Amino acid sequence: MTYNVHKVIPISDINPARNTPVITRVFMISTVLVFILIQPKNQIELINFFYQYSAIPCELVNFAPLSESQFYNNSCFYDQFKVIFPSKNLYLSIIFANFFHANFLHILGNLWSFWIFGNNVEDKLGKLKYLIFLLLIGVISIVSHTFLNQESLVPIVGASGIVSGLMGAYVYMFPNARLLVLVPFGFLFPTTIKAKFFMIFWFISQIFIALGDQNISWEAHVGGFIFGYLLLTLRLLQLRDGILQSSQ
Repeated sequence: MTYNVHKVIPISDINPARNTPVITRVFMISTVLVFILIQPKNQIELINFFYQYSAIPCELVNFAPLSESQFYNNSCFYDQFKVIFPSKNLYLSIIFANFFHANFLHILGNLWSFWIFGNNVEDKLGKLKYLIFLLLIGVISIVSHTFLNQESLVPIVGASGIVSGLMGAYVYMFPNARLLVLVPFGFLFPTTIKAKFFMIFWFISQIFIALGDQNISWEAHVGGFIFGYLLLTLRLLQLRDGILQSSQ
Protein backbone atom coordinates (compact mmCIF):
# COMPACT_ATOMS: atom_id res chain seq x y z
CA MET A 1 0.00 0.00 0.00
CA THR A 2 1.54 3.30 -1.06
CA TYR A 3 0.39 6.86 -0.46
CA ASN A 4 0.78 9.63 -3.01
CA VAL A 5 -0.29 13.25 -3.26
CA HIS A 6 -3.76 12.17 -4.40
CA LYS A 7 -4.35 9.95 -1.38
CA VAL A 8 -5.75 10.93 2.00
CA ILE A 9 -4.24 8.76 4.75
CA PRO A 10 -6.60 7.46 7.49
CA ILE A 11 -5.21 7.57 11.04
CA SER A 12 -8.24 6.66 13.17
CA ASP A 13 -11.99 7.07 13.38
CA ILE A 14 -13.96 8.98 15.99
CA ASN A 15 -16.46 6.16 16.34
CA PRO A 16 -15.72 3.86 19.30
CA ALA A 17 -17.00 0.28 19.18
CA ARG A 18 -19.14 -0.99 22.05
CA ASN A 19 -17.90 -4.58 22.03
CA THR A 20 -14.46 -6.18 22.00
CA PRO A 21 -13.47 -6.84 18.35
CA VAL A 22 -12.33 -10.43 18.89
CA ILE A 23 -12.37 -11.57 15.24
CA THR A 24 -10.58 -8.42 14.10
CA ARG A 25 -7.82 -9.01 16.63
CA VAL A 26 -7.52 -12.70 15.75
CA PHE A 27 -7.19 -11.88 12.04
CA MET A 28 -4.58 -9.21 12.69
CA ILE A 29 -2.53 -11.37 15.04
CA SER A 30 -2.72 -14.31 12.63
CA THR A 31 -1.52 -12.13 9.76
CA VAL A 32 1.40 -10.81 11.80
CA LEU A 33 2.38 -14.34 12.86
CA VAL A 34 2.30 -15.52 9.25
CA PHE A 35 4.51 -12.58 8.26
CA ILE A 36 7.02 -13.14 11.07
CA LEU A 37 7.09 -16.92 11.49
CA ILE A 38 6.06 -18.46 8.16
CA GLN A 39 7.03 -16.17 5.30
CA PRO A 40 10.72 -16.49 4.27
CA LYS A 41 12.92 -13.46 4.89
CA ASN A 42 15.12 -14.00 1.85
CA GLN A 43 13.61 -12.18 -1.14
CA ILE A 44 14.10 -15.01 -3.64
CA GLU A 45 12.70 -17.57 -1.20
CA LEU A 46 9.77 -15.26 -0.50
CA ILE A 47 8.89 -15.03 -4.20
CA ASN A 48 9.05 -18.82 -4.50
CA PHE A 49 6.87 -19.07 -1.38
CA PHE A 50 4.23 -16.82 -2.94
CA TYR A 51 4.22 -18.90 -6.14
CA GLN A 52 3.85 -22.07 -4.13
CA TYR A 53 1.06 -21.00 -1.79
CA SER A 54 -0.66 -17.80 -2.98
CA ALA A 55 -3.39 -17.28 -5.57
CA ILE A 56 -2.30 -16.69 -9.17
CA PRO A 57 -4.90 -15.61 -11.78
CA CYS A 58 -3.61 -17.92 -14.53
CA GLU A 59 -3.83 -20.91 -12.19
CA LEU A 60 -7.35 -20.06 -11.07
CA VAL A 61 -8.57 -19.59 -14.65
CA ASN A 62 -7.03 -22.88 -15.85
CA PHE A 63 -7.66 -24.52 -12.50
CA ALA A 64 -4.20 -26.03 -12.60
CA PRO A 65 -0.87 -25.06 -10.98
CA LEU A 66 1.68 -23.31 -13.16
CA SER A 67 3.88 -25.41 -15.42
CA GLU A 68 7.56 -24.85 -16.07
CA SER A 69 6.77 -23.66 -19.60
CA GLN A 70 4.27 -21.09 -18.38
CA PHE A 71 6.59 -19.81 -15.67
CA TYR A 72 9.81 -19.52 -17.67
CA ASN A 73 8.06 -18.04 -20.70
CA ASN A 74 5.91 -15.78 -18.50
CA SER A 75 2.81 -16.77 -20.45
CA CYS A 76 -0.40 -18.47 -19.44
CA PHE A 77 -0.81 -19.95 -22.94
CA TYR A 78 1.98 -22.51 -22.80
CA ASP A 79 1.39 -26.22 -22.10
CA GLN A 80 0.58 -27.32 -18.57
CA PHE A 81 2.94 -30.29 -18.37
CA LYS A 82 5.68 -30.49 -15.75
CA VAL A 83 3.82 -28.59 -13.06
CA ILE A 84 6.16 -26.77 -10.67
CA PHE A 85 4.11 -27.27 -7.50
CA PRO A 86 1.83 -30.28 -8.21
CA SER A 87 0.53 -30.44 -4.62
CA LYS A 88 -0.62 -26.81 -4.56
CA ASN A 89 -4.21 -26.42 -3.31
CA LEU A 90 -5.82 -23.74 -5.45
CA TYR A 91 -8.82 -23.36 -3.15
CA LEU A 92 -6.62 -22.68 -0.14
CA SER A 93 -4.43 -20.34 -2.18
CA ILE A 94 -7.37 -17.93 -2.41
CA ILE A 95 -7.58 -17.84 1.39
CA PHE A 96 -3.83 -17.79 2.00
CA ALA A 97 -3.34 -14.83 -0.33
CA ASN A 98 -5.17 -12.56 2.12
CA PHE A 99 -2.70 -13.35 4.91
CA PHE A 100 0.51 -12.88 2.91
CA HIS A 101 2.29 -9.52 2.59
CA ALA A 102 5.25 -8.42 0.53
CA ASN A 103 7.03 -6.30 3.16
CA PHE A 104 6.66 -4.45 6.46
CA LEU A 105 5.03 -1.32 5.01
CA HIS A 106 2.56 -3.49 3.11
CA ILE A 107 1.35 -5.29 6.23
CA LEU A 108 1.47 -2.13 8.38
CA GLY A 109 -0.74 -0.16 6.00
CA ASN A 110 -3.25 -2.97 5.57
CA LEU A 111 -3.59 -3.85 9.24
CA TRP A 112 -3.77 -0.22 10.32
CA SER A 113 -6.75 0.33 8.02
CA PHE A 114 -8.16 -3.09 8.96
CA TRP A 115 -8.30 -1.98 12.60
CA ILE A 116 -9.83 1.44 11.85
CA PHE A 117 -12.78 0.01 9.91
CA GLY A 118 -12.94 -3.59 11.08
CA ASN A 119 -13.76 -3.10 14.75
CA ASN A 120 -16.91 -1.09 13.97
CA VAL A 121 -18.08 -3.47 11.25
CA GLU A 122 -17.61 -6.43 13.60
CA ASP A 123 -19.48 -4.51 16.30
CA LYS A 124 -22.51 -4.10 14.04
CA LEU A 125 -22.54 -7.49 12.30
CA GLY A 126 -21.69 -9.68 15.27
CA LYS A 127 -18.82 -12.14 15.31
CA LEU A 128 -20.26 -14.97 13.19
CA LYS A 129 -21.62 -12.76 10.40
CA TYR A 130 -18.43 -10.71 10.47
CA LEU A 131 -16.37 -13.86 10.01
CA ILE A 132 -18.56 -14.85 7.04
CA PHE A 133 -18.20 -11.31 5.68
CA LEU A 134 -14.40 -11.48 5.82
CA LEU A 135 -14.36 -14.86 4.10
CA LEU A 136 -16.71 -13.73 1.33
CA ILE A 137 -14.88 -10.46 0.68
CA GLY A 138 -11.51 -12.19 0.72
CA VAL A 139 -12.67 -14.58 -1.99
CA ILE A 140 -14.55 -11.95 -4.00
CA SER A 141 -11.62 -9.53 -4.08
CA ILE A 142 -9.30 -12.26 -5.40
CA VAL A 143 -11.89 -13.26 -8.00
CA SER A 144 -12.30 -9.60 -9.05
CA HIS A 145 -8.57 -9.26 -9.65
CA THR A 146 -8.45 -12.60 -11.46
CA PHE A 147 -11.39 -11.73 -13.74
CA LEU A 148 -9.60 -8.61 -15.00
CA ASN A 149 -6.14 -10.21 -15.13
CA GLN A 150 -6.85 -13.72 -16.37
CA GLU A 151 -3.46 -14.21 -18.05
CA SER A 152 -1.39 -12.88 -15.15
CA LEU A 153 1.27 -15.09 -13.58
CA VAL A 154 1.89 -12.68 -10.70
CA PRO A 155 0.84 -13.97 -7.24
CA ILE A 156 -1.82 -11.98 -5.42
CA VAL A 157 -0.83 -11.09 -1.86
CA GLY A 158 -2.25 -8.84 0.83
CA ALA A 159 -5.38 -8.12 2.85
CA SER A 160 -6.17 -4.90 1.00
CA GLY A 161 -9.14 -6.48 -0.78
CA ILE A 162 -10.68 -7.33 2.59
CA VAL A 163 -9.81 -3.87 3.92
CA SER A 164 -11.60 -2.34 0.94
CA GLY A 165 -14.65 -4.51 1.65
CA LEU A 166 -14.62 -3.26 5.24
CA MET A 167 -14.51 0.30 3.93
CA GLY A 168 -17.56 -0.39 1.77
CA ALA A 169 -19.45 -1.83 4.74
CA TYR A 170 -18.28 0.99 7.00
CA VAL A 171 -19.48 3.79 4.74
CA TYR A 172 -22.86 2.06 4.44
CA MET A 173 -23.20 1.79 8.22
CA PHE A 174 -21.52 5.05 9.24
CA PRO A 175 -21.51 7.52 6.30
CA ASN A 176 -21.24 10.49 8.65
CA ALA A 177 -18.68 9.05 11.06
CA ARG A 178 -15.66 11.31 11.24
CA LEU A 179 -12.20 10.03 10.40
CA LEU A 180 -8.92 11.56 11.49
CA VAL A 181 -6.78 11.72 8.34
CA LEU A 182 -3.53 13.14 7.04
CA VAL A 183 -3.98 15.25 3.91
CA PRO A 184 -0.90 15.53 1.65
CA PHE A 185 -0.45 18.97 0.09
CA GLY A 186 3.32 19.21 -0.08
CA PHE A 187 3.32 18.26 3.59
CA LEU A 188 1.01 16.16 5.75
CA PHE A 189 -1.45 17.90 8.01
CA PRO A 190 -4.15 16.28 10.17
CA THR A 191 -7.84 17.01 9.84
CA THR A 192 -11.18 15.23 10.22
CA ILE A 193 -13.47 14.24 7.38
CA LYS A 194 -16.74 12.33 7.09
CA ALA A 195 -16.41 8.72 6.00
CA LYS A 196 -18.47 9.26 2.84
CA PHE A 197 -16.12 12.02 1.66
CA PHE A 198 -13.03 10.01 2.55
CA MET A 199 -14.28 7.21 0.28
CA ILE A 200 -14.51 9.67 -2.62
CA PHE A 201 -10.82 10.50 -2.18
CA TRP A 202 -10.09 6.79 -1.91
CA PHE A 203 -11.86 6.05 -5.22
CA ILE A 204 -9.90 8.83 -6.90
CA SER A 205 -6.71 7.19 -5.65
CA GLN A 206 -7.76 3.93 -7.29
CA ILE A 207 -8.11 5.73 -10.63
CA PHE A 208 -4.54 7.01 -10.29
CA ILE A 209 -3.36 3.51 -9.44
CA ALA A 210 -5.17 2.04 -12.45
CA LEU A 211 -3.66 4.66 -14.78
CA GLY A 212 -0.20 4.29 -13.31
CA ASP A 213 2.26 1.44 -13.58
CA GLN A 214 2.09 0.41 -9.94
CA ASN A 215 2.16 -3.15 -8.71
CA ILE A 216 -1.02 -2.62 -6.71
CA SER A 217 -4.24 -4.55 -7.25
CA TRP A 218 -6.79 -1.79 -7.73
CA GLU A 219 -9.12 -4.47 -9.11
CA ALA A 220 -9.18 -6.28 -5.76
CA HIS A 221 -9.64 -2.96 -3.97
CA VAL A 222 -12.59 -1.79 -6.05
CA GLY A 223 -14.15 -5.26 -6.19
CA GLY A 224 -13.85 -5.67 -2.43
CA PHE A 225 -15.33 -2.23 -1.75
CA ILE A 226 -18.31 -2.66 -4.08
CA PHE A 227 -19.23 -6.11 -2.80
CA GLY A 228 -18.65 -5.08 0.81
CA TYR A 229 -21.17 -2.29 0.29
CA LEU A 230 -23.60 -4.49 -1.65
CA LEU A 231 -23.60 -7.30 0.92
CA LEU A 232 -25.19 -4.88 3.36
CA THR A 233 -27.22 -2.81 0.90
CA LEU A 234 -28.93 -5.95 -0.46
CA ARG A 235 -29.43 -7.27 3.10
CA LEU A 236 -27.40 -10.39 2.36
CA LEU A 237 -25.97 -9.98 5.85
CA GLN A 238 -28.33 -8.54 8.45
CA LEU A 239 -26.99 -6.10 11.02
CA ARG A 240 -27.23 -7.11 14.64
CA ASP A 241 -29.28 -4.12 15.78
CA GLY A 242 -29.78 -1.85 12.82
CA ILE A 243 -27.57 0.93 11.51
CA LEU A 244 -26.17 3.52 13.89
CA GLN A 245 -24.76 6.53 12.10
CA SER A 246 -22.49 9.03 13.73
CA SER A 247 -23.96 12.46 14.21
CA GLN A 248 -23.34 15.29 11.80
